[in-house]
Amino acid sequence: PDKAASQFDRHIVHISLPLGIKMTVFRWTNYMDLTIEIPPLADGQDGSCGNFNGDAADDSTPAIFERIGARIADGDMLFDNRSPDAWTYEEAEMLKTCDPETRAGAEDKCKQELQGPQTTIMLHECMFDLCFGMNEHALRIARTFATKA
Repeated sequence: PDKAASQFDRHIVHISLPLGIKMTVFRWTNYMDLTIEIPPLADGQDGSCGNFNGDAADDSTPAIFERIGARIADGDMLFDNRSPDAWTYEEAEMLKTCDPETRAGAEDKCKQELQGPQTTIMLHECMFDLCFGMNEHALRIARTFATKA
């Protein structure tokens, strides 16, 4: 977990999977964090964990969206159904703090990247990821809004 979460009690589950893949699940009071460690795979790879080409610059959330899209295609889903999209008051308030230029760019990019019918929640979730993805201070900011709710 990031430094902001380090102040809380830890409930950790370690999982070892085939091909040297390791997962660590950090269970908190009201959410979970997940760390996935994946070694380079023989056939290559790409996704939320990056593409393992040694260039961290192309592993940012916007770069990944550019390569593979904002959502998992229906044919690539691990599960039969998607979980229902939800949008909280805290997420809505936090999205308002996104830099206006970044937010506008995120909205444009998400409208292009989301496949099929789009809901407002899907659009806002995508924008949230682009505004705050890989932001180690996002938890602290989110907790600020949670205490106001």
